[in-house]
Amino acid sequence: MEQKKTRAAYSGVPGCFAEEAAAGYFSRLSPSGDWADVCGMVPCGSFRAAMQAVAEGKADCAVLPVENSSTGSVLANYDLLNEYGFFIVGEYTLGVRQCLMAPAGVGFSDITEVFSHEQGLSQSREFLSRYPWKQTAVYNTAYAAQLVAGSGRRDAAAIGSRRAAEIYGLTVLSPRVNFKDLNETRFVILAPRVRHSPDNNKVSLMVTLPHVPGSLCRLLSVFSREGINLLKIESRPVPQKNWEYLFFIDFSAETIDARIREILQEVADLSQTVRVLGYYRRFERTEEQDG
Repeated sequence: MEQKKTRAAYSGVPGCFAEEAAAGYFSRLSPSGDWADVCGMVPCGSFRAAMQAVAEGKADCAVLPVENSSTGSVLANYDLLNEYGFFIVGEYTLGVRQCLMAPAGVGFSDITEVFSHEQGLSQSREFLSRYPWKQTAVYNTAYAAQLVAGSGRRDAAAIGSRRAAEIYGLTVLSPRVNFKDLNETRFVILAPRVRHSPDNNKVSLMVTLPHVPGSLCRLLSVFSREGINLLKIESRPVPQKNWEYLFFIDFSAETIDARIREILQEVADLSQTVRVLGYYRRFERTEEQDG
């Protein structure tokens, strides 16, 4: 009997970075190394639409970016993580090289407008500052390439992946326009149910704290005392409340054992609310990716 493939929803069209991250993640889960053996892609029109596809059973997981090494956190997706209540079951870090692309025969002097996702524009801001081009944000970098390719315009360009240029028949005018050489985006894989595995070595939490002096300090001291390495802490406003915040915390653990559960109980005792967002395997770069 043929194994059912995992349906992975992402925001964008073929050729976008999220699709590439999903392919990279699922290729590691495939005995053959081919992601298509174990995964079916579900392109969606927005981050929210990808989450909604999972909520409606049209997809089994959503692949969303949560932070970029050059421009920081994708805050809207932290809000969606809170809103939908899904769990992080994996992560994948993708090296992102933003390219400037245009229809064949279009040169730098012809361009008056460039399209990309807001992250693509932000990651390329130093390059773009050299030109008087109008910058127009669209919902996805690959959609920007698709839009420019189908527009018939001879004065438009897009910023996105080299693969998007190949898919939509555009010419790469500059192979790297992101201002940081090592430009990476971390994606998380979100599903309705938590996945327990002896290989899990990373934990993500979402907590709210009492609105009193020292509450955050007391919480963080637990991790310091236990020698736990905090990997990230992010705050977001609590919906419908002014000046109160959700704290998203990632930390590493050699294994999810009784000691970690005791630490989580102490965290709960110091917090107003706490939700484990997921136990999962921390991303580790392979020699193939380094090459």
